[in-house]
Amino acid sequence: MADDKIGTDATAVAKSAGSSFSDESKKSGAGLWGEIAQEPVNINEAYQDYEDLRRELTKASKVTTRHSTHRRKPDVEEGEESPQVDMVDLEEYLQRRTKEASESGILPKKIGVSFENLTVTGTGSGREYVKTFPDELAELFGKGIYDMARGYFGKKPEVKNIIQGFSGVVKPGEMLLVLGRPGSGTSTFLRALTNQRREFTSITGDINYSGVPFEEAKGRYRGEIMFNGEEDIHLPTLTVQQTLRFAMRTKTPFKRTPGVSRGVFVEQMLGLFAKMFGMTHVLDTKVGNSFIRGVSGGERKRVSIIEALASRATINAWDNSTRGLDSSTAVDYIRSLRILTTLTHSTNIVTLYQAGEQIYKEFDKVCVIDSGRQIFFGKASAAREYFESLGFYCNSRSTTADFLTLVTDPIERRIKPGWKGKVPSTPAELEAAFRKSVYWEEVQKELIEYNEETKTGCAQEFSRAVEDDKSPRAGKGSPYTVSLARQVYYLVQREFQLQLQDTTALRSRFFNVVVMGLIIGSLFYNTPFTSEGSFAIGGVLFFNIIIVGWMQMPEAIHMTTGRSITSKQTAFAFYRPSALVLARTIADLPILAAQCSIYTVILYFMAGLTAEAGKFFINLLFVFMTTVCLTAFYRAVGAFSKDLNISIRTAFLGLNVMGLFAGYMQTSSNMKSWVYKWILWASPVTYSQEVLMINQLHGVQLECSPSQLIPGVKGASVANQVCFLAGAEPMSDTVSGTRFLDVQFGYKPDHLWRNFGIILVFTFGYLAIAMLGAEFMKFGGGGASKKTFAKNASKESMLPTKETGKTEAPMAVATPPRSLHDSEKVPDDQELAMKKTSSAVQSNGSYYTWNNVNYTVGTGDDTKQLLHDVNGFVKPGRLTALMGPSGAGKTTLLDNLAQRKRDGIVGGDFLLDGKPLGQDFERNTGFVEQQDVHDGTSTVREALRFSAMLRQPATVSKEEKYVFVERVIQLLELEPLADALIGEPGFGLSVEERKRVTIGVELAAQPQALLFLDEPTSGLDSNGALSIVRFLRKLADESGLAILCTIHQPSAILFQEFDDICLLARGGKQVYFGPIGENGATIIDYFERNHGPAAAHDTNPAEYILDTIRKPPGNKDWPTIWSESPEGGAVADEIESINISRALVPSKLTSLPTEYAMPLSAQIKEVTKRVWLHYWRDSSYGYSKMFSNLSMALIAGVLFLQSGNTVLEMQSRGFAVFAVLILSPMILTAIQPKFLGLRGLYETRERNSKIYSAAAFITAMLLAEIPYAILGTVFFFLPWYYMIGMPNNSGTAGYAFLFVLLFEIFIPSFAMWIAAMCKDMTIISIVNPFIFLVTNGFTGILVPYSGLQGFYKAWLYWLNPLTWLVRGLIGNIIHGIEVQCGENEFVKFQPPANQTCGEYAGEWVSTAYGYIVNLDSTEDCRYCQFKSGDEYLQTVNIDYNTRWRDLGIFVVYMVSNVVLTYTIYWAFREFRWKRYFARVFKGNKQA
Repeated sequence: MADDKIGTDATAVAKSAGSSFSDESKKSGAGLWGEIAQEPVNINEAYQDYEDLRRELTKASKVTTRHSTHRRKPDVEEGEESPQVDMVDLEEYLQRRTKEASESGILPKKIGVSFENLTVTGTGSGREYVKTFPDELAELFGKGIYDMARGYFGKKPEVKNIIQGFSGVVKPGEMLLVLGRPGSGTSTFLRALTNQRREFTSITGDINYSGVPFEEAKGRYRGEIMFNGEEDIHLPTLTVQQTLRFAMRTKTPFKRTPGVSRGVFVEQMLGLFAKMFGMTHVLDTKVGNSFIRGVSGGERKRVSIIEALASRATINAWDNSTRGLDSSTAVDYIRSLRILTTLTHSTNIVTLYQAGEQIYKEFDKVCVIDSGRQIFFGKASAAREYFESLGFYCNSRSTTADFLTLVTDPIERRIKPGWKGKVPSTPAELEAAFRKSVYWEEVQKELIEYNEETKTGCAQEFSRAVEDDKSPRAGKGSPYTVSLARQVYYLVQREFQLQLQDTTALRSRFFNVVVMGLIIGSLFYNTPFTSEGSFAIGGVLFFNIIIVGWMQMPEAIHMTTGRSITSKQTAFAFYRPSALVLARTIADLPILAAQCSIYTVILYFMAGLTAEAGKFFINLLFVFMTTVCLTAFYRAVGAFSKDLNISIRTAFLGLNVMGLFAGYMQTSSNMKSWVYKWILWASPVTYSQEVLMINQLHGVQLECSPSQLIPGVKGASVANQVCFLAGAEPMSDTVSGTRFLDVQFGYKPDHLWRNFGIILVFTFGYLAIAMLGAEFMKFGGGGASKKTFAKNASKESMLPTKETGKTEAPMAVATPPRSLHDSEKVPDDQELAMKKTSSAVQSNGSYYTWNNVNYTVGTGDDTKQLLHDVNGFVKPGRLTALMGPSGAGKTTLLDNLAQRKRDGIVGGDFLLDGKPLGQDFERNTGFVEQQDVHDGTSTVREALRFSAMLRQPATVSKEEKYVFVERVIQLLELEPLADALIGEPGFGLSVEERKRVTIGVELAAQPQALLFLDEPTSGLDSNGALSIVRFLRKLADESGLAILCTIHQPSAILFQEFDDICLLARGGKQVYFGPIGENGATIIDYFERNHGPAAAHDTNPAEYILDTIRKPPGNKDWPTIWSESPEGGAVADEIESINISRALVPSKLTSLPTEYAMPLSAQIKEVTKRVWLHYWRDSSYGYSKMFSNLSMALIAGVLFLQSGNTVLEMQSRGFAVFAVLILSPMILTAIQPKFLGLRGLYETRERNSKIYSAAAFITAMLLAEIPYAILGTVFFFLPWYYMIGMPNNSGTAGYAFLFVLLFEIFIPSFAMWIAAMCKDMTIISIVNPFIFLVTNGFTGILVPYSGLQGFYKAWLYWLNPLTWLVRGLIGNIIHGIEVQCGENEFVKFQPPANQTCGEYAGEWVSTAYGYIVNLDSTEDCRYCQFKSGDEYLQTVNIDYNTRWRDLGIFVVYMVSNVVLTYTIYWAFREFRWKRYFARVFKGNKQA
């Protein structure tokens, strides 16, 4: 019946004759929640509104919607009949079972869910040890195979029950609330009911969807059973409107009300939901995420909700969907969900961690879970009474949801007097009590009745309705609403939006191909069609083929990193994963065509290739096809790669194999063994290279260059000379291009179109593999929430004592309480820990004031003011709340108060104890981020110790800092998790546990002045939230610390813990600052006195004030009322009084007058230790580097296997050095994502807290790379050097090893200064090819020094750091070689009659390179091009005797690289240029 819901909603918008955003509606806001001027949702009024609309619309004529911008033909596939009609007959949607609905042929989709003895299991005990670098490295030597065999034949992983024995029914039109503490199994329960079974080992029991079996539902009905997770996963660069319109298009039903086109349906739905959720003002704003600025967190949550509703699912599961919403918005959301559920007979199952009484009353049923056991299921109205009957005490001020959750907490729950020892206490006892109750009997009875009821054809009716809903072309068993072709069509549109809106990346891509074309074109400028230019022609064509395809390598990364959004949307049945692969390929074609065309035009004509239209377009066609083919290859790699590191190393390995084995650097005839030659023919680049060479040289006569006419005897006749080029014939000064290609490479002219077909086969093959991988490769866990622990953790947990230097166990608490109730006796050791911690965090009574705070972002016409004249203060020992609706600017204000904003213009006065803020302000204050940003490879204890070591003063000893950390760990009840890795969201610690770690990190710093917290209770259950706030209350009371925190959904009990409140309305305008009062009396009195609605006696003050400020009481809005109120004036007076009085008091802060608490040396030590552990535990990273080194060495070793002393084999050694250069792209692209990740951690949290400096960060990153560089050198050097057959003497080998080692150490700093000036991997992936080309292309290998243009000879060749590497290595390994030409390398020429070879060419050969074998012969003189390797070195401008100078110059470049890293990071990431220029321009205007 989800179709009913959508249609009903769509029709509601049509009241204004098709205008979704009428001015009248905007002014009144009637019937809409989320807008400023709006009343809360009322179910009875909604019914009446729908009835009024129904009557009105049945009289209305069908008119053309204003959203339709052009006419088009009806869509026959999707059932369109007329493109001009926009009105939806509401009666058609509300009365599906009426005669009118029957005549239209539309059936309702209506099913519930019943479950009996539902049990879900997962693998693992929930604990495992981290896999370190040595563990991963061992897999190179077969450990993976051993582990696989042991896993198959050995002991199977432990299987545990996550939830067990659940039973119940949720009928159509019902809402079920699922309650439980984090980790109790609430999310698992929802996932099991909605067929999200991939993460679990097994799901047993009977789940039935109104007669539709569980196994059948997971296939064809997957799109009708929806799970909406807690995380807001979106494409951040899309706007809200684009995100929602895409979702609605993919779920538009095939059968719609007659006359309603697909486009009109989508626009009506978009208009309805945008107004319903108060999103009309942000439709054109980017969704954003933690790193890209977009809508607020609450608005992003609404986007997730609308997107889920757009799925039009029949059964909907919502996992903590009110997270991030303010309390008023959360109430309206649940009320709206109630209306949709009732009107459409859909089924909704919701988990909420914090549910107020107004929210709770909207639910029909409630399920309470304790440690995976069902301890209640039944009517929501009966749950409180049931648990009270068991002996549990409910505080009169507790909400029902809080009470029910509290029952599952053995520490927090309270027992009625006289019931001690009688109440069930364990989860098993609570489950047993429930199963003995009348409510369990009711569940069993309802199950039997409902299962009988659904046997009457519900499943068949539902099946027909779903089939009617879907396009006939979608497939009978497909869960998708629209056909594959239409999925691809919509995805292509979305891909174009993503490409066009990322203007920086788009401009960079085209800028890059222009620059690359110019550089390579100048490198091969006007290549002559002569024997001397034949190799250069091959180089031009090779780079023409490979460069744009190389630039597409980030597609492998995108396939890996984009899995989360793809997984979510395919679960919603928006599209098939394979459709996304196909759509991306199609969307790439125009961009790639443009890139290839621009690049080829520049390169083709600069290089002087044949200026014939036919040859040019054949060249362009194959360049384009090869680029598309390589892009498909990268996507196939990404689809089968588990993580980023695997995708990078595999993509690079594949490209290197294709490029090196393409026949350009080593011809097939020169490859040592047919064992490896198959690689040549398995590369699509091979076939393109052949075609492009044939295209240019077939039928062309290459003039023999004078320097290559052998012998070069002055005045010699051509009859006695021969051209030194493969395919040359005696007595001719030209060489047939066709013969040259055949003899040198084995290329045949008739292969041209054959090769085109082969490339197509490769392309479609890679595309098919990518599509299969996207469809079937699933990378997920085993179901149980596993926590990974550091090895040797037991040693880490011991405390060093200052007195003895020995270790002692940390203070232990057997059953520590979750919060501190005044009425309860706190265990002595816990209270001792609290007192010790509180006394240690001494603030010395600091007052912080802010006055007339304004904040503006953007420039010119894009300027937007986010804060308007906000005033306030915090006092020692007081707890202040910062509240407001979503989008009010709470986080923005908090960031500015904490001095954490690095862009925009901040105005106003910020004074600490009446004095301007010092440079140590940030480190003397704690700031708990809303986003729990941590180094995922650190343990909890390590994270807290790191904070303590670098933020507490140097006067505090290490032992004292560690002891203090243990107290914080105990206080926050993190002892069992102290040695667990924090992990990333979704893996590792839970949301609630991560939040406690975030708070602990700030407490470990011992903040001396202030503590700021941004949404500290977000993602916590009500008890966890209360525990955190009560802890803050205790901290403020006992330490005198001033605390300010933002909060969204406080319960009445939680709200009462605060002393003061700073209240903001939308737009960052202040509406109140001052005391809250007992039970909110003071603030409620303020609003009631200013014509706000009267508050009910049992109202939640937080919900009351948020409801009240949404609608102005009269002609004045609330910000104006505040600014004119006596209370507003009193705040300004008090701020002035505080500043005057405190300015006279000397500061008692114990901080040092330095920016950082610890010296730079201590910072470097601690940060290096953390980065080292990060690398050690991120085993895949180190493995990737070793894999890259070893694989590149093996590729070069195979390609140039045991190169001897022939001319070609000697030149092969030079190309083997090029394999060393290729290491830099492979390793560099592995380092850069790691650098960006740790940079994000530093810049997001640690820089703002002044924990350590950028210099310490960069130094640590550089130092941590050195051991991996040394080990990587060993992995590369041994197979590379000895497989190729380099000189065996120790001097030569030692020099080569040293130079390769220096190069490996050089690469990280090279990678880091590039990453330092780029904002993300997209920009890095565009910059990298340019850097690689310049450094690798101008070294004298691809184009010899003599062949470079004079401009490049003069400076770029000598300025390039890799030039000195190439000169040193090639000179070292080729010096002293005695060249022995192979039979096919001798050039045969005929001496004049009656002359011997010596008489004819002896004088010439004595001054030229090479030698003649048979000087006494009178015919067939056999000439070899070189006598020794040193002769060859002279031709490429390399001198063996300068090799140590070359190494010394390279070392200078290494040092300059490091300096460049520090400098660029400061210029691009540290200095606040925007703020500097804004102030300069502002000063100029004022002057």
